[in-house]
Amino acid sequence: MEPTRKKVVVIGAGVGGIATAARLAQCGLDVSVYEKNDFVGGKCSSIVEDGHRFDRGPSLLLMTEVFEETYRHLGTSMSSEGVELLKCDPNCNFYFPDGQCLTTSTDLARMKRQLEKVDSRNGFQSFLSFLAESHHHYQQSIPHVLNKDFANYFALLRPGFLRYLFKLHPFHTVWQRVSHFFQPHQLRQVFSLASMYLGMSPFDTPGTYTLLQYTELTAGIWYPRGGFNRIAKTLADVGERLGVKYHLSQPVAGVSISSDKKALGIKLDTKQLVEADAVVVNADLLYAYEELLPSQKSTPDVTREKDDVSCSAITFYWSMSHQIHQLESHNMFVGQPTGDRFPDVYWNRDRKSMPSFYVHVPSRTDVSAAPEGKDTVMALVLVENIDMSGLAQHDLTSLITATREYVLSSMQSRIGVDLRDFIEHETLHSPTTWHQMFNSHRGSVFGLNHDFFNILSFRPHTKHDVIDGVYFVGASTHPGAGVPTCLSGAKITAERILRDLDVPIAWESVGTRSREAVTAEASKDTGVEPLRAAWKQIALLSVVFAMVAVWRT
Repeated sequence: MEPTRKKVVVIGAGVGGIATAARLAQCGLDVSVYEKNDFVGGKCSSIVEDGHRFDRGPSLLLMTEVFEETYRHLGTSMSSEGVELLKCDPNCNFYFPDGQCLTTSTDLARMKRQLEKVDSRNGFQSFLSFLAESHHHYQQSIPHVLNKDFANYFALLRPGFLRYLFKLHPFHTVWQRVSHFFQPHQLRQVFSLASMYLGMSPFDTPGTYTLLQYTELTAGIWYPRGGFNRIAKTLADVGERLGVKYHLSQPVAGVSISSDKKALGIKLDTKQLVEADAVVVNADLLYAYEELLPSQKSTPDVTREKDDVSCSAITFYWSMSHQIHQLESHNMFVGQPTGDRFPDVYWNRDRKSMPSFYVHVPSRTDVSAAPEGKDTVMALVLVENIDMSGLAQHDLTSLITATREYVLSSMQSRIGVDLRDFIEHETLHSPTTWHQMFNSHRGSVFGLNHDFFNILSFRPHTKHDVIDGVYFVGASTHPGAGVPTCLSGAKITAERILRDLDVPIAWESVGTRSREAVTAEASKDTGVEPLRAAWKQIALLSVVFAMVAVWRT
């Protein structure tokens, strides 16, 4: 008689949840996914309107190796699953308020010409120096941050991590690192605005994240033919072949917890209990604590995290009657400077700033995104997250109207085309949309922020600190937001669950190892053993925190 397979329930079919489910099924677990919406992918989903296809959220694919690894670990490949990546060339057009346009590209000769238009003497050399540093950020972040679990503060003591800590510049901001290399204000803007991918200002984003600009400029920006949701759908298909059962349009009411703080399974809206040996939460983290784990909602960490939630967004999805040839696939309309500081990247409450905003035209790279002779256009403006309980409808309507006018008038003045003449249909997502559709706390679209005290061991862990059997994956959990980052997080979370359940990890090249061997290796990796090495690392860490304290003041 075969032993009963251990059962795992995943709450939420976002990219992190889908990838975690497939990985667990690959290792022989009985996995079910419950999703409140009738589609998979979460924010990584599509909107279709009269032949126009929009990416609801993510619209550019970076770090292709992370995607390739995920499919490879599942015993397949992107090409085998019909995923074709199209290169966006050029990378992005940056339109400035004075009418200038700078185009970024992986073509060094083209980049040289563009940079020398702004800084003929030092522009290209500064660019090469910036690439050298951001290359180091990227190369060391992959093995030491993105692929490692920071389950506790001892994880910060890893010798491999500490060796590179200061070279990763986590105590500097992206703006400071970019300003170190580039003098012209326009170039500083161009090479720092990738922080918007995290929903943050370059004045607040740790300097390590210049790796985002690096991977764009060296490996390029890619787009899956058929839309970004193609990634989510194919991963879900792979999971189903491996035995994952999907329950769409099935909201979860909460996690069932025993008196001794052990997860028993999930409760559905029908009051039905679905038993499980482990529960993976891919829902919005703060929503999960307040609604799915209500007994934990008043813990100090959750109270602090409520103040650290990322911004929201107003997104316009426009079906165009004609092609707008002035726009490339990716376009950044750089904000108007206000005073000595860099302009806000999002609308603030008084809306006096002139924020940067992003425009995506998927039909420029993938013709299937729009009917022949037409374009599909998405415009994204970051806005402050909103207190839903005190939000008046007229305030939201006023905000949306002002945002639409700002976007359309800015585009008209910079590219010489009034899009109002060509918009056949508009779909709108506002903070309330993100909140209602994805349970996003205050309409946030990037989970928790990514400042220094919200990354690494400071970020919510992949396993609940109190309740045994509850795990997390997604934008607010280590390692952070972004599709490739969530895919890396899925690997970390899946491996944590498999080790806790004493199940062999299928994709480990060294083969099956005992739980004791894995635990011993983890202890060695964190620097806990031997003791002499640990005390040296603790001393070094004390110096690190002292410097952080000085830096924050």
